[in-house]
Amino acid sequence: MNLGNDRYAREVLAQSDAFAALVDGADPAVTVPTCHEWTLGELVGHVGQAVRWAAAVTAKGEFVPPQLVPEAAVPAEPAQWVRSAGETLVAAVAGIGAERDTWTWSSDPRAGFWLRRMTHELVVHRADAAAALGVPFTVEPDLAADAITEFVELLPDRIRYNPASPVGQLAGAGEVLHLSATDGAGEWLLTRTPEGLTMTHEQPAEPPAVTVHGPAADLALVLYGRRSAAEAGLTVTGDAELFEFVRETTKF
Repeated sequence: MNLGNDRYAREVLAQSDAFAALVDGADPAVTVPTCHEWTLGELVGHVGQAVRWAAAVTAKGEFVPPQLVPEAAVPAEPAQWVRSAGETLVAAVAGIGAERDTWTWSSDPRAGFWLRRMTHELVVHRADAAAALGVPFTVEPDLAADAITEFVELLPDRIRYNPASPVGQLAGAGEVLHLSATDGAGEWLLTRTPEGLTMTHEQPAEPPAVTVHGPAADLALVLYGRRSAAEAGLTVTGDAELFEFVRETTKF
């Protein structure tokens, strides 16, 4: 269950605006410690280009090489460029309809895929920018919870799109990981099967191998590799090494 295309369209605009406001006037040479040690300028370029690329493939209905995306070069004043990237994506999806097929790298071929994907792309990279600038980061719990759900749902697609991905190492013999949001935003029961990682949204019937408790936003950022469980203050009960293996294997 996702949050719906209308919500994602609003979030693309809101998160683009929030990201742009955060980086507007900031030193582009600042290091982003949570994202490949990029500079803030490189992060801004990545965000704007990713959203514009999503808009381009949505509108064209087929893969578009990133270097051929219109207005992909970062301008001297990038904040408005990032804002307009979100507007461009929302307009592209509205132009064909969120339920219509287009090109995606996932098993979901609908244009609405890009609204959800870029919503969470923007949320996580806004957290990166906040970390680089030393300012607080917040996100609504239901949006953070959906980021966790989407993250796990996309794991099989990441293997299909990149067979060499370490995500393929997630197959197991039934080991269960339980993620629990302490702010009431959700429960995730992850099971390592011979086919890979499966997910349900429920409390475990049997004691899991490892249980991880924390606010949804912190759980999401840990899964995305932005923080360690200790840095986020998560409570890990049981096989902490198993959780760390899954975190390291799956992080974007």
